[in-house]
Amino acid sequence: MDAVSLQPKLEPPRFYENETLEEMRIAAAFRRGFRQALVLIDRALAEYELSPLQYHLLLEVGAAGEEGIVQGDLASLLHTPEARVSLLVHELSERKLLDTSRSAPDRRVVHVGITADGCSVVNDAIKAQRTALGEFARDFEFPGVVEMLRRAIQLYLGIDIQIGEG
Repeated sequence: MDAVSLQPKLEPPRFYENETLEEMRIAAAFRRGFRQALVLIDRALAEYELSPLQYHLLLEVGAAGEEGIVQGDLASLLHTPEARVSLLVHELSERKLLDTSRSAPDRRVVHVGITADGCSVVNDAIKAQRTALGEFARDFEFPGVVEMLRRAIQLYLGIDIQIGEG
């Protein structure tokens, strides 16, 4: 007999457990997947030299259409200080992704619109994100995903449904 086999086997420590831990396991798995998806999205945006906030700003300006959006309203939508939005608009305008204009009667009001180049960059970034997230979804391995989804729907929506595979 060797020295290792003579040593008593130690039990791992036991910590608190109750019925809510299964809900925490589900929430942790979803959060892990969500965080991984955000990392992939941010990497896709980096290919276009866009921060997540710059990308969101471009999306909101593009969504405003040909009428554009007032810079102050954009700050409200982004939950970002106007000074920060002003800087972002300036940076994206220098890259020819946005256009700005001021009009009477109040020349302090800045209208922001997306350019053709901006639209092209945003559409390419959207495609890159879809590709990255599609690969993530294909490679995502988590035992019992269907059961996890059923339980999540039950937990968060209070609805008990049967989800079939295939």
